[in-house]
Amino acid sequence: MIPRRLQVGMWDHFTEERWDELADQHISGMEICSFPNREALLQVSDYCCSQRIAFGVHAPILGDAGFRLPQVNAPESGDFQEALEQISSEVQLASSMGADYMLFHYPFYPVFQEPFTPYPRLPDPAHRYSYNQLSKTKFREISKRLFEFLCELQLRYGQRIVLEHDFFGDYEDVFVDSFHAYPEIGFVLDTARLDITRRAFHGFDPYHFLDRMASQVYLVHYSNVFYDEDKFTHHLPVLPEQDHDVNYGDAYAYLRYLAERNSRFHVTFEHKASLITQQQLHQIYSRTALTLEEQGGHVLIRS
Repeated sequence: MIPRRLQVGMWDHFTEERWDELADQHISGMEICSFPNREALLQVSDYCCSQRIAFGVHAPILGDAGFRLPQVNAPESGDFQEALEQISSEVQLASSMGADYMLFHYPFYPVFQEPFTPYPRLPDPAHRYSYNQLSKTKFREISKRLFEFLCELQLRYGQRIVLEHDFFGDYEDVFVDSFHAYPEIGFVLDTARLDITRRAFHGFDPYHFLDRMASQVYLVHYSNVFYDEDKFTHHLPVLPEQDHDVNYGDAYAYLRYLAERNSRFHVTFEHKASLITQQQLHQIYSRTALTLEEQGGHVLIRS
């Protein structure tokens, strides 16, 4: 059985000091994003190789153009082709550095329209597609082209490609069907975005969604959300005292529910570790590892 990894986020740059601050014996991987140049990527790749630490990449792999994600379901052919070219370039670079996975958002731009709870942090009309801009039929067609392209690219470069869900509105069936039609492409569950989807979009059932997607999950992005009237704060560490507090999301419940249905996925702590003490941070790691092992599978422990 392949052991599960618990990972920390190492965005923008890497230092051994930062790794030592975040990692304990439960942490055997990291997720990187938006590094300044190829030399910085080579540095982290060499370190991970020497220390036997796995690393994955969240797009964009380089930050020289800002935080720019490929528009993987753009209805305009030129924008869609540009997205595929960006994906190809990033997958090729990730493969050359020895990354375990290359992650993109799907759908991106997200797809939804009213009615929804208008949280200020939700994508504005300039950064999402309405159903008038992207019909369900068109979304299904583009998704098929995208997944076929990703499968071919994955084979060409020997690089695992995974997709993290963004908001999909009433197009859940197309989303789910795409992963089941192309199981070679792994799914990344974000516990915070899952909870925001539950709160923002009436009728969405996160547990029904987890039932449908559990077998496809390769990685979980683990963090929580705090809701305050008409706004939310995300990327929060998941603490035990949040479990039954209605002002917080249900991140721990989602993780436990998924672990009962999938014994293979890895976990990235996608939270702001600076918000808690070192003791609390290590307690989160221990609690997560124990929860996963109680439900089956084995969490890798570094000596």
